[in-house]
Amino acid sequence: MLACNGRSGHEESADLGCRLGMEMDRPFVYINMATTVDGKITSSAREYPRFASAADRRSMDRLRAEADALIVGAGTLRADNPKLCVRDDEMQEYRRSLGKPDDLLKVVVTAGAALPPDSRFFDDADGPRRIVATTETAPAERVDALENLAEVWRLGRETVDLTSLLQQLGARGVERVLLEGGGALNQAFLRADLVDELNLTISPALLGGRDAPTAFEGEGFAMKQQKRLRLADLRREGDELFCRYEVLRDG
Repeated sequence: MLACNGRSGHEESADLGCRLGMEMDRPFVYINMATTVDGKITSSAREYPRFASAADRRSMDRLRAEADALIVGAGTLRADNPKLCVRDDEMQEYRRSLGKPDDLLKVVVTAGAALPPDSRFFDDADGPRRIVATTETAPAERVDALENLAEVWRLGRETVDLTSLLQQLGARGVERVLLEGGGALNQAFLRADLVDELNLTISPALLGGRDAPTAFEGEGFAMKQQKRLRLADLRREGDELFCRYEVLRDG
């Protein structure tokens, strides 16, 4: 493990987020993703990923416990219908010890506002803390339907303005934002220089396939534009590797 001063990687990450939060006019943004050894987050058929372990699920719960808000893309919501909450009782207690409310503020980013109303995202059992971030050009009938289920923020004309989204979340008191993909949303945040940390679980599996999605999709970077990282923490549990990277910035 590479964490400094005998402290856990999670504690180092939380402190880093606090320090950066005082320097930036937006919340600290960290990504959590699990991939196969060849970098895939699911198969070419977009099946529900079944290669991560109980250890990875517990790590995900801890990262969620430390977040004020959790953001996913519409594609992830439609494909996986994830339950965006802290499931582990011990991690829920840990969250309370941090002074955070039981329910995460949940945000979905969708340019066209095409979301299934029966999604777990809109489940009242998880509480009403949810926001749909969409665009000015999203169809009015879709937006009207969603306004009965969540707060709807229109940010940007053709694509969601992610900087404005973070600024508005910051105005709501959000300090730490966890981003859980998919790959297109991760890349959009990275391209906008809005990612501070990457938590990556490397699972002992191979999927292959040129059409199988990765943790960062869409238009990639030219070699001279590549994003550089610093490995801040590394641990092994069984055959899985848990990596925490800081995103480096010039200057």
